[in-house]
Amino acid sequence: MKEKKKTNVMVLFLKEISAFYRFFLKTSKTEKTIIFYAEHEGYYPNFEGLINKLIDEHKQTLCYVTSSPYDPILKTLEPKIKTFYLNRFLPFFMMFVNCKVFVMTMPDLHQFHLKRSINPVHYIYVFHCLFSTHMIYRYGAFDHYDSILCVGAHQVKEIRKHEELNQLPPKRIVEAGYYRLERIYKAYLEHIPKKSPSTTEGIVLIAPSWGDANILESCGEHLINILLKAQYEVIVRPHPETVRRSPALISMLSSKFGNHPHFTLERTVISDDSLLQADILISDCSGITFEYAFGTEQPVLFIDVPLKIKNQRFQELGIEPLEIALREEIGVIVSPKNLEEIPQIASDLMARKTFYKKRLVELRKKNVYAFGKSAEIGAQYIIDLLKEKNQ
Repeated sequence: MKEKKKTNVMVLFLKEISAFYRFFLKTSKTEKTIIFYAEHEGYYPNFEGLINKLIDEHKQTLCYVTSSPYDPILKTLEPKIKTFYLNRFLPFFMMFVNCKVFVMTMPDLHQFHLKRSINPVHYIYVFHCLFSTHMIYRYGAFDHYDSILCVGAHQVKEIRKHEELNQLPPKRIVEAGYYRLERIYKAYLEHIPKKSPSTTEGIVLIAPSWGDANILESCGEHLINILLKAQYEVIVRPHPETVRRSPALISMLSSKFGNHPHFTLERTVISDDSLLQADILISDCSGITFEYAFGTEQPVLFIDVPLKIKNQRFQELGIEPLEIALREEIGVIVSPKNLEEIPQIASDLMARKTFYKKRLVELRKKNVYAFGKSAEIGAQYIIDLLKEKNQ
């Protein structure tokens, strides 16, 4: 086993060397005008709309860098997408990369080991979440970006307030919307006619955030037991960081429930299939709650574990984070002490789907920019930026 692990490490190391060499010595300047970077394979859906518009309508060739050796994008046959796997070499790559536009969905640029390039690169941030900017992200998480594609008015208000309080130069802000939400919504509309009646009480998706307090860590085993005994079909979709950081937990869930006919454990978030299948989502403070609610127009059951607060100074802005303000609007909150009540609460929520559908449509209109047009807006902004830089 140790020899196999050493072999895998060496293979990946050689892949990185090859990618590094290909990028800096074999890729033309024109081909690396625009670069996308993803921390893992689950982030491609956030970029997909932008990339498709850039290569199909604007005939752009671009580079896609991923830190996951298993990212499906590495096997793409699309000639206009040049792919590279970089992980250990990434800090050196970031330091010396020379392109016109660098698109990322990773906060904290230039705050830790990944710095801005020594070259004049324009950095664009694409959100991978509909949530607010000032509680679940670290303080200053977006300070070193040049442009930010915002999903809604709440993010614009928060970013401008942060800049004002800290006397920061204003970034370029684009009212871009959120492509991943549009992707889920479109897929859900196509899925509805194909959906088979459930042979159980319904399909429950458990998809929490990550960290010590998330519901899988704190009460996952008990919750799954309760739902299965109540004749629900249960899909568990751990956060990628939980899969990476808590392999013992994932192994335990697989061992205990893996043979149950109504239990499914998803180890990757590449696909949105489980969101489309689910009759209800159970979560805590994960960004998937808004994606599910606004994408499928169905309610969410929140288990009230401690909120994920990465910025202890978030109250300085005097703005209530959207993920707190809308929780009771898009579903119900249940105490971890009342897990036994969840099967009945889930049943009640499913019975009120028509009520929630109307409410969620209105909330989406109010809180999400340009629904259905985000890819077009974002791609056009990048093209206009390139023209500006060329001049």
